[in-house]
Amino acid sequence: MKEKETLVPVEISARHIHLCREDVEALFGKKYRLKPIKKLSQGEDFAAEETVDIEYSEQEIRKIRVVGPEREKTQLELTLADAYKLKADVPVRLSGKIEKTPGFRIIGPAGVAVKKEGAIVAKRHLHASPKDAEKMGLKNGDTVAVRCSDGGEREITFHQVIARVQEGFKLAVHVDVDEANAAGIKTCGVGKLLV
Repeated sequence: MKEKETLVPVEISARHIHLCREDVEALFGKKYRLKPIKKLSQGEDFAAEETVDIEYSEQEIRKIRVVGPEREKTQLELTLADAYKLKADVPVRLSGKIEKTPGFRIIGPAGVAVKKEGAIVAKRHLHASPKDAEKMGLKNGDTVAVRCSDGGEREITFHQVIARVQEGFKLAVHVDVDEANAAGIKTCGVGKLLV
């Protein structure tokens, strides 16, 4: 049977951190509010002006961008290359699945927050509205493959891309920097969704 192909935007998700209210105040001060500098493609998400440093064991990564709005739980999203640098066993997980993940220290201009868990490598995924998902014959949690190419010799197919279907989502595949580099994608790209 011939694969059905649908073109989808491919966006690169760099390392970043989502903060809960308690950690925003610990890191930046009481009643502090994150300052948006750029709206991101999904829902109400925005890149914030604020950055933080994180420490794991004796290793550190500086100037990690905060992504708002605030979340119920703090979550640090790294690449596998970051995890190797930190010498941390960071699992590949969907966003929000932080149970039994490594903890870390966050250093901000006004203080420090110590987390017992929350570091993940984000699993590649497809954002879709219910309408888009229906057109593609997908439902939330389905697994698809996406073929990406830079137009040259770096064509690659990403398997086990999880469909995340929700009102307000804009159609896009999210891969991290490591995955984008493997496919030769510089900023944004286009992939063929193989259903």
